[in-house]
Amino acid sequence: MHTCRLARRLADKVVRSPNSRLITRMGHTYEYPRPGLTVDAIIVAEPQKAEPAKLLLIQRKKPPCKDAWALPGGFVDEGETLDHAAARELQEETGLDPKDLPFHQVGAFGDPGRDPRGWTVSVAYAALIPATLDVKGSDDAADAKWFRLSDIPPLAFDHKLVVRTALESLLGQDTVKSKGDLQSQLKTGIESLAGPWTPPKE
Repeated sequence: MHTCRLARRLADKVVRSPNSRLITRMGHTYEYPRPGLTVDAIIVAEPQKAEPAKLLLIQRKKPPCKDAWALPGGFVDEGETLDHAAARELQEETGLDPKDLPFHQVGAFGDPGRDPRGWTVSVAYAALIPATLDVKGSDDAADAKWFRLSDIPPLAFDHKLVVRTALESLLGQDTVKSKGDLQSQLKTGIESLAGPWTPPKE
């Protein structure tokens, strides 16, 4: 009898994801507090002739941290993979086509004070591309812009830490080790982001 009741409860919680796979909502079996799940995208363009290496940022349109510069990103939809969420948010907020971008996971960031809206954990993705591309802020982004690694503005949330970690990850890639100019500029960006980040306010 208990098994039948549990099966009915599970059936009530089964939903169909956008890609037609069945998933199960766990709210009824997992009663501990859970964080919101987000993704962030760190896109760095390599230096080209007179153009230095640059980082893609968006200007936030809405609170929290309205008008502050931040990484493209947002919440993961139900039934969505992390990879798809990172690509979707990047395209929605910057217009950049994520197809064929060499994304790799940098890490997860979950300090309880990183988002004034509540507890969130963000999975960060980084990609190094040959040159800057045309971008335009849309959706939750009022603007999208490329910044020199030597001139990164104050960042929202804990994105100072996220970007620094991503630049360190890119610096360790084998393809970067033979590019002295890029190495030097990545190190400059890392040094400019040294020190602790400040918990954001509303």
